[in-house]
Amino acid sequence: MEDNIKTFKRIMDKSNSKRVILITAHYHITGNVHDCEDCNKGCCVNLTDAVMCSIEDAYAGECEIGTRYDWLHINLDKVIAYSFV
Repeated sequence: MEDNIKTFKRIMDKSNSKRVILITAHYHITGNVHDCEDCNKGCCVNLTDAVMCSIEDAYAGECEIGTRYDWLHINLDKVIAYSFV
């Protein structure tokens, strides 16, 4: 599980971006990674200015009306795919 966050951080560094799209079995989440050693450890990552919507809404082009969060804590074990944009 510790490897998940290390791999995530390595890819984030190589992409030169903190803006990420996370996909779980039910949600499409976009946000900015709050890069903090004390905050992002184990299998968890913290996002700021996050928008979360259902997969169905995301692929129907309706994600702009998703739920907005100033701060969102994500368990990477639940993430199926992610991409830095």
